[in-house]
Amino acid sequence: MDKQPNIDWKKYRGRVLGLLIGFVFSLLWVTIGFAETLLVLLIVGVGYLVGAYYDGNFDLNAWLAYFFR
Repeated sequence: MDKQPNIDWKKYRGRVLGLLIGFVFSLLWVTIGFAETLLVLLIVGVGYLVGAYYDGNFDLNAWLAYFFR
């Protein structure tokens, strides 16, 4: 039996992650609606920021400087 070529998935990590995020977003949009999906994404984003802050990996000044340049 022929072996399949070894694929380095780390090279495609961003594409696969983007594909999965888009798929989950579209499923949420179809099942619960657009506004509710945006609310879920907002709550998830705030949860991520709170978790990153408690982990010590969140620099508010750098984050604000990035968005308000």
